[in-house]
Amino acid sequence: MAQAAAATRPGARDEHGAPARATDACFHCGDALPAEPVLAVVGGTRHPFCCSGCAAASAWIQDAGLSDYYTLRTANGARVDLDPAALEVWDAPSVQAEHVRAVEGGCEITLIADGMHCAACAWLIDNALAREPGVREATANAMTGRLRLVWDPAATRLSQPLQRLRALGYTPCLATGAAREQAKRRERNRDLIRIGIAGLGTMQAMMFAEALYLDTGNTMSAPMRDFLRWITFLVSTPVVFYAGWTFLAGAWRELRLRRPGMDTLVAASTLLAYFASVWETITRGPHVWYDAAVMFVFLLLVARLLEQRVRATASAQVDALARARPAFASRETADGQREAVAVGALRAGDIVRVAPGEPVPADALLLDADASFAEALLTGEATPVPKHPGDQVFAGSLCGAQAARLQLTAVGTQTRLSQLAALIEQAQAHRPPLAQVADRVARGFVLALALATIAVYLAWRVHDPSRAFEVALALLVVCCPCALSLAVPAALAAANGALARIGVLPLRADALARLARIDTLVFDKTGTLSLPGGV
Repeated sequence: MAQAAAATRPGARDEHGAPARATDACFHCGDALPAEPVLAVVGGTRHPFCCSGCAAASAWIQDAGLSDYYTLRTANGARVDLDPAALEVWDAPSVQAEHVRAVEGGCEITLIADGMHCAACAWLIDNALAREPGVREATANAMTGRLRLVWDPAATRLSQPLQRLRALGYTPCLATGAAREQAKRRERNRDLIRIGIAGLGTMQAMMFAEALYLDTGNTMSAPMRDFLRWITFLVSTPVVFYAGWTFLAGAWRELRLRRPGMDTLVAASTLLAYFASVWETITRGPHVWYDAAVMFVFLLLVARLLEQRVRATASAQVDALARARPAFASRETADGQREAVAVGALRAGDIVRVAPGEPVPADALLLDADASFAEALLTGEATPVPKHPGDQVFAGSLCGAQAARLQLTAVGTQTRLSQLAALIEQAQAHRPPLAQVADRVARGFVLALALATIAVYLAWRVHDPSRAFEVALALLVVCCPCALSLAVPAALAAANGALARIGVLPLRADALARLARIDTLVFDKTGTLSLPGGV
């Protein structure tokens, strides 16, 4: 460590001979300071720290030239564990087999960096891990809390950069399976490519269509008009059949199941406008509607992307449960030593040690001494719950300031956390009643609109045959109830995401609908809200 960052005790003076200035919170993590805080110099100023771990992390940040982290951050860092569990178990082939992917130049893994709260944290992680030997790429996302790490296994083990991550106060946790992460990434990239193609094609088609629309006096030469139409045909074709493939495939699926819905209307409108335009281009008819087809595809793709972004907010529930499931645990051996093992290797009766701030790996009984555990994820209780020897401790609860020894009573799917996760997954697998009602309304509306479009077309064939098709097409496009199809799922996803951010996890598909009908609330803690301090 740099001499300027060396830790000192109260009573020391700064470089000008004045007493070192101290505050009532740790400079790195923001926790309360002990009676004798550790003092260290950061950026030319002496700051107090709650422990030598936070002071060491701050000193490394300064030595690495990353002191801007303290200027840029909008939230305190995580407290650095003085007695962390060994990370060598991450190097086990059995662990890496399910979560590590082979990429060009090394291996790749996606983790959850617990403790990453802001963009400054992501910047610090990116730059700190990039300095580690053998690390090819490190990309942290503060919005999702995820870290993508690419390293060369011939140059370093996975546990080495993870040690640096842990030394900065960020705890690595396993994210969802590698296959699922890779599939989500491919789907997201494919959606962005489709929107990009649709956007470029729409701009070009609208530009050429504008030239045709402005020719109100029919002064444009026939070769120029045909040229603009064929160019519009070329830029519209990939928009309709590649960018709009999601609607075409959805329409085929709906028709095969004999349940026409929104995709059927979108595909019908797009294909009618496109093929009618192709026919008019070949026969040199008076009108083409390429711009309507591509604009329809582009706007609906953007709407679906926004809906998916809102839905992603609701995945905070899954991430919260993923953080609550530690990947590994510190188990006591028969001779009293400690070993790091995967949580899947734990058995009922094993004795484990949980460090402060770490999640409990399985349901257990507290041994030896009193401790406190935060059970907000499981019960909603905001304050840590004190426990005494012999009390039940549940998987997923966070150990307080005092380390704890636990004897496991239930592991795997038998824990309360696993049962909670199963209930949430079951709730997410079922469509809420409100969404089912919207689907039924939309399905009936689609059939009614199709019949109305046919009737309008036939009526205009009698009144003005030259305009029959364009009037029917306009009716089909304008009356498409896409808002009904997109608004209900987006609203439900946004509501579930908002509940997840405040620690409320709906366990039934109809939870939101039932919540709206509640007129009386009964609390099981008498006086908690009505009397100062409760009873």
